[in-house]
Amino acid sequence: MRVFLFLGVAVIFALAFADHHKGKHKHDKDDHHDHKDHHDHKGGHHKKGEHHGKNHHHHQNESLPCHKIAPYNSKFSFDLFRRVALDHPSENIVFSPVSISTAFAFLSLAAKGQTHSQIIEGLGFNTSEISEQEIHDGFHHLLDLLNDAESELQLDNGNALFISKEHKILPAFLDEAKRLYHSEAFSTDFKNQDEAKSQINSYVEKNTHGKIKDLLDSVDSDAIFVLINYIYFRGKWEHPFDENHTREGDFHVNENKTVKVPFMTRTGMYDIAETDEATVISMPYKGGATALLILPKKEKLSEIEQNFNKESIFKWKNVMHRSLVQLVLPRFSVSSTINVKETLSKLGIVDVFSNNADLSGVTGEANVRISRAIHRAVLSVDEKGTEGAASTALEAIPMMLPPRIEVNHPFLMSIYNYNTKSAIFTARIANPQE
Repeated sequence: MRVFLFLGVAVIFALAFADHHKGKHKHDKDDHHDHKDHHDHKGGHHKKGEHHGKNHHHHQNESLPCHKIAPYNSKFSFDLFRRVALDHPSENIVFSPVSISTAFAFLSLAAKGQTHSQIIEGLGFNTSEISEQEIHDGFHHLLDLLNDAESELQLDNGNALFISKEHKILPAFLDEAKRLYHSEAFSTDFKNQDEAKSQINSYVEKNTHGKIKDLLDSVDSDAIFVLINYIYFRGKWEHPFDENHTREGDFHVNENKTVKVPFMTRTGMYDIAETDEATVISMPYKGGATALLILPKKEKLSEIEQNFNKESIFKWKNVMHRSLVQLVLPRFSVSSTINVKETLSKLGIVDVFSNNADLSGVTGEANVRISRAIHRAVLSVDEKGTEGAASTALEAIPMMLPPRIEVNHPFLMSIYNYNTKSAIFTARIANPQE
């Protein structure tokens, strides 16, 4: 059995939190209704959203390729998060659902038979409702939008193949990889394990802007090729926090552990939902994305995680109201590594990791399987970020003492891109110090 090594890499930089002005408020709520509804498999209804640069054409047009796959990507992201949260009950979790689904959709190009059907179905797609051509066209369009150089959201996403010098890759597969998934290809000598490891690690470090180093500690000398999928995101908040207001405080990891972390503070207008189980805050980015911050009430974290789905999003957005608050948020940079092989096997994608795998679309050989599948992501949140703010919009603040929302115990964060109607990142911040 030949070996196919897969590694997924994701990096996110959230630079500052901000609120939208009142004119955008209705759009935010409507768009997040789409966040909750966008994986109903009966067409649904496309909600009105904001216009951002040249991508404004994506609104009010459900026929766009990336919007056709959005409902399925959404279902997959919820399913994946619940599974990962259950398998990792107490540590930080950071991953990119769309990055993982893109990598395995790409892999399905080479899969045959049951291996192929398991990947497609495991990603949540129903081929009686959407064709495989529409699936691949959807991911191609999604990558185009994510990599839009003119967008205020700065995202870099792509795939790379590191191909064994001893094997000849089928030209048809390479052509499809380049055309649909923006994949690069590199010849690699896996027999020279140190050289191969260095080549791959250097590529990852370069394409994640130095944020992920030494991804691989080893490579398999029998590997046919390594598939790398990466996503790097830098978001710019409309109103950065003032660094002068950052103070050290206590973050309560659990009943028995408290850590000291820097807390950022900003007073402003936010969309807030207060329910019996959580406080939820919507914090938009410039450029067509928003972050939902979900702060569970005492002992409600696991309950919220295992019920995290479109219905919970709908419930929160349905009761959201605009309110002046003093937001106190930890400054942090956390990372996590997820064994995708272990997680996706529990979602029905099994054969591709076993001796039953059929990835004969790669080289023409049927005896190719994935030996490892790793996804690593980094999430950083600070006051201003690397770019800072070119200008600062002023807002009217009532002269009263606002309610204080202090994010000082484990919380969830979901970052959603309106342009592609997809969850870019999902995270649980259990300990900002780790």
